[in-house]
Amino acid sequence: MRTRITTALLVGPTSLGRSFISVATVLCLVFVATTHAAIPKPSELLVWQIQQHAGPSLLKQAEDDPQLSSFFDALYSNEEWMRELLDSGPIEDGPRTLAFLSELWGEDSDLTTRPVDRSMATACALELRKDRLDDDWMRDRYHYFRDHFSQGLLNSCYPQLATWERRFLARGAQYPSYTAVEALEFLRERICWPRSEYVRACWQAPYRGFNCFDDTVQGWLYYHPFRGSFRCDPEMAIEVGGVCGALSNTGASAAIANGIPAFTMGEPGHCAYAVQTAPGEWTPAYSLSWKRGLHSSLQRPKWASHVLVQRAFERTTAHQQASDRGRLARWHVQQNSVEQAEAAYQRAIERNALDEGLWREYLQFGVDNQMDRRWWERTMLKLQTELLPEHPEPVWALSKQYIYPQLFKGLNAQKRIAYLGRYLRKLQGWGPVRWNIESALDWMLTKAGDQRAQRQFILTTLRNLIDSADLGAPYIAWAMNKLKDDPDGNAMFERVLLGEVHTAGDGQDAALRQLARTMLPAAAETNDLETFQRIGRAASRLYEPRPSLIESGIEPFQGTLLSQGGALRIWEPGNRWDSPEQHWGVLEEHGGQFHTQVGDHPWFEIELPHFGEIEGIILEGRRGQQHRAKDARILVSRDGIEWEQVATLKGAHLWYRVDLSDTKPRGRFIRVERDGKCMHFPRVLIYGKRTS
Repeated sequence: MRTRITTALLVGPTSLGRSFISVATVLCLVFVATTHAAIPKPSELLVWQIQQHAGPSLLKQAEDDPQLSSFFDALYSNEEWMRELLDSGPIEDGPRTLAFLSELWGEDSDLTTRPVDRSMATACALELRKDRLDDDWMRDRYHYFRDHFSQGLLNSCYPQLATWERRFLARGAQYPSYTAVEALEFLRERICWPRSEYVRACWQAPYRGFNCFDDTVQGWLYYHPFRGSFRCDPEMAIEVGGVCGALSNTGASAAIANGIPAFTMGEPGHCAYAVQTAPGEWTPAYSLSWKRGLHSSLQRPKWASHVLVQRAFERTTAHQQASDRGRLARWHVQQNSVEQAEAAYQRAIERNALDEGLWREYLQFGVDNQMDRRWWERTMLKLQTELLPEHPEPVWALSKQYIYPQLFKGLNAQKRIAYLGRYLRKLQGWGPVRWNIESALDWMLTKAGDQRAQRQFILTTLRNLIDSADLGAPYIAWAMNKLKDDPDGNAMFERVLLGEVHTAGDGQDAALRQLARTMLPAAAETNDLETFQRIGRAASRLYEPRPSLIESGIEPFQGTLLSQGGALRIWEPGNRWDSPEQHWGVLEEHGGQFHTQVGDHPWFEIELPHFGEIEGIILEGRRGQQHRAKDARILVSRDGIEWEQVATLKGAHLWYRVDLSDTKPRGRFIRVERDGKCMHFPRVLIYGKRTS
């Protein structure tokens, strides 16, 4: 039976048989309806919003297309289906989405009675964006998941996924060929593991920069001789090899083939991926950096935004209620009822303030309606109250795009800095993930004004962030870099920094030493290699370099010094014997010092800046205390989670030269541990070949 809706919503089917009313009649009825101000019900708003996405052309087409008309009937009569369609992230091309979903329904109208298949069909339709993916490719994809689910061949998580999570299955990896149907079939047959294990599926493809004909992977000839010799591109990557792009697409596609959400990511000079390893938990894989650009996203292609999307959507009841209120706000906007729309938006945000898309829509509403300064100040405060300190990156992104451009109009530098300070004072750390606060600070600095105002901003921000264990180190490293060509500003900054760290001594050096003692362990703990390097290199002037290996009679290994540019973590840094300000030098020819806490199982770890094939390790001991390294175990890991022991330090020596050229273990993390009281080394140098 056809759904009845109020006259205010007449943009589609009526109760008059199977005919559709004309557009002219619709416009007339809508005009009349606005004078009555009848508030539609949530179910009526669902129909109204679908009609807005469909557009006049598709609705007109339904007048002469019985299948399309019947599809709309089925959709309008199923409230759960309408919510799956409308509340699972943005709809970028409404007419195409609905037309494609109509075709899937026309092939198999019973899919409405199978919730899992209906959800997957909806996800596939939602992912038909303008930039890529044709209908036939997506139709085959839907059939793959439908058929393999009915045969019980997908991971056990698949039936529990929400439609928005299935969108990552529908979208596929960065390389479309890696998740074409033949590729999905191959990967599902070859790699069928527990859900959490897919973070290592990339290693099914060996890392090789040159093929067997010595063609570089950077050129088109690398795969050319093998085209047509394999069932699909992932099989070719597994047999021929590749570098980070091929490996990451293989790993993500293997998860997708088994019905596990995953996506690929771009990092500086590298490709990585992420897998939903448990409900609500996304784990980066083959990742080198926190600077990630997501190839699939529902809001912005940023890791912090993706984390917030997960938190917003997993609050099922709150998300539904907020979505209903958001629809009501949009309807009021169409009726030119600004006050009612404002109230509805506020009620929506009250129900689910974690919805970044809802915030974006509300802020655009403020721009469109030219709200005054007081409105923007209230909205800024509400945004910060709701999302800080837990989600600083999304708050910054929304503020930069919408709020600050409105508030800064006609303001002097001091007032602009005051607005920025309100945000900075509320920060307590990174939030769920490390993000590019340096870029945010760059933007803030340009808005501060002239050089004098910029100095004021830097000093004010120092006082706001110096005590933050997470943000203090990267902020100071950023500020030092900004002031390197401003002698007066740099001197002023160092005087204030000295006062803030409350230390005595020779001014600049004392402040830097105290800073490095605090910040280097913090940066290493959070995998912030950039900050570890910047502050560690600056602090290296505080201690003398050690004699070179050649001067000490030690022959370096062949290859690159892989530890250069890395970070050092130790067990309980900053203990009474440790020198955290010298941790940077331990991984360099310069040399340094560290000392673990005393205990039964001391350890230290080195995070390399890149994956590498390790040729050898040189460890310099402390003279007179060589026994502290005896029987220590050396382990290597690709991800810092799973470790493989590759060597043991035998005897008590001043120098250990561990030759691994026969096995060349590959990884990014090196861990040294022993059963004993403590460990300390002035230098730990890792040599080998960089592989990514």
